Amino acid sequence: MEKRRVLIVDDELSMRQFLEILLKKEGYEVTVAESGDRALEKMQKSEFAVVLMDYNMPEGIDGIDLLNRLRRLRPASQIVVITAYASTEQAIKAIELGALDYVSKPFNVAEIKGIVRRAIQEYEGRARSSSGDMPSGEGSAGMVAVVAESPGMKKVLDYARQVAPTDSTVLITGESGAGKEIVARFIHNNSERRNAPWYPINCGAIPETLQESELFGYEKGAFTGADKIKRGYFEVVGTGTLFLDEIGELSENMQVKLLRVLQDHIFMRVGGTETLRAGARLIAATNRNLHKDVERGRFREDLFFRINVFEIYVPPLRERKEDIVPLVEQFLGEMARKGRSLRLGDKVRAFLLEYPFPGNVRELHNIIERAAVLTKGSEISMDAISVRPASDAAETPIPLAEPVDLDRILADTERRYLQAALEKVKGKRAAAAVLLGITERSLRYRMDKLNLRGAPDDE
Repeated sequence: MEKRRVLIVDDELSMRQFLEILLKKEGYEVTVAESGDRALEKMQKSEFAVVLMDYNMPEGIDGIDLLNRLRRLRPASQIVVITAYASTEQAIKAIELGALDYVSKPFNVAEIKGIVRRAIQEYEGRARSSSGDMPSGEGSAGMVAVVAESPGMKKVLDYARQVAPTDSTVLITGESGAGKEIVARFIHNNSERRNAPWYPINCGAIPETLQESELFGYEKGAFTGADKIKRGYFEVVGTGTLFLDEIGELSENMQVKLLRVLQDHIFMRVGGTETLRAGARLIAATNRNLHKDVERGRFREDLFFRINVFEIYVPPLRERKEDIVPLVEQFLGEMARKGRSLRLGDKVRAFLLEYPFPGNVRELHNIIERAAVLTKGSEISMDAISVRPASDAAETPIPLAEPVDLDRILADTERRYLQAALEKVKGKRAAAAVLLGITERSLRYRMDKLNLRGAPDDE
């Protein structure tokens, strides 16, 4: 996947250099500008996912003017305001003008990383949006087109339209990459909240130690490094829609606190005593079987019933073949708007209709995006396709002459992978989780289930 681009706008050379080094280490492509004028020049030439801009620059365009002009020039870009003069009024003004969030100098490194990560998520969500049923309003998520040629997806849209005008909590289930977030955005854009903020949050991407402060915010002095008040997602979203993706990855402590929000519609910042009103609508999603997680004690039953007021199941792409070609046409349409016109070759079309797509819509998008890069002419051929037909894969037949213990086989395989990962990183669970592509919480659950232990100092 291409690196996400970040523009830093600050008149202080040391601050530009510090942020550039910090964000490059996080894997972002970073460009810097020393003034508002230079920032506008760079934004006119190309689009950036995130703009980190100093609100107080002594020369040239001031913060308010720059923010307004950036929003008009690149509406999808997410703007984070940085100020050395902590001011609640200033921050509120910036957010009212369209900034995603703000930080005050000197800021906490973990805080700026988290804000940029969230800004990237918001940008990617908006970039995937195209035309839809409802017009985009100020502060809305934009317009979302859900491809629904198959009976399964038509049913999904019928359910989404029915629940959209209500305030009911929705749980969207289905495999990873099937399009759960797109359905959630469709619900938001067809609701009475469509002109209010939309915030998608991937719970699995937030470390357990930061989940509470990310969702609820914190007070100044709540912990080391908390040198100012930080508003959490529930506070920032106001009366908009909060989308909690991979909700099954929330810690047990956060499950309790989220349950209280859903029951009483109130919360407090970390380290705070003031009760705040939670006016957001919650839409949750998961690729896990929460029914089984409840049975195993991994997910609270009372919270499950609170979020599962209205469930919508998004079928995998292999069960909705009628949607494949329309989805490709949508992806190619996005490319055409950027100046690259392509069409599918007949063999590619036939192949895509037979391919099982274990990665669902996300995989289809990646296949087409990569094929576009490799295609020199105007037609995508099989030479540009990065996956092989299932018939070409050399698979060893599995003998099933007599009954097998599938649970034992799967447990043995899981144990071998866990042990190999733990041995490679000398028992460090956080590092092992990264190797295995799962969250540390998921790793701990699997280790407990299989009676495995990590390093003594990792307990």
